[in-house]
Amino acid sequence: MADLLKEFEAYMAEDEHAYSTIGNLYYDTPTYQMIRESLEKPYFKEKLRVRTYDASPQADSQVFLEIKKKVRKVVYKRRIATELLTAEQYLAGECQLEDSQIKQEIEWICERYGGVQPMMYILLQPLLSKRLRKLQCADYH
Repeated sequence: MADLLKEFEAYMAEDEHAYSTIGNLYYDTPTYQMIRESLEKPYFKEKLRVRTYDASPQADSQVFLEIKKKVRKVVYKRRIATELLTAEQYLAGECQLEDSQIKQEIEWICERYGGVQPMMYILLQPLLSKRLRKLQCADYH
């Protein structure tokens, strides 16, 4: 790994996010329908996730309920800021958020797929002092 990092170092540049931790909790169906459809490279695809920039998120940490859509090669992101506990409860159907267009889009995705649940957590951590990051991935269950 050290040799590989040394090789990449010439191609990496530090940016304003070089030290940020990013956590993504992806929601999908129990059969992974959303990711399976995404891997088929369709004209349109979408993902639903809870994103945080907190290295150790707590119940009251700020997170973003985020829809990531891709039409052809153009990516669109729509998100709502809330607390982690609120986001989890909302996606589990245990509470409501303030009404908004983005909230309606999230609900449409949940209905379209017949309900979603947390399926995959991906954590990006800073690696050295460069933009290249260490990727950790785990099945949520």
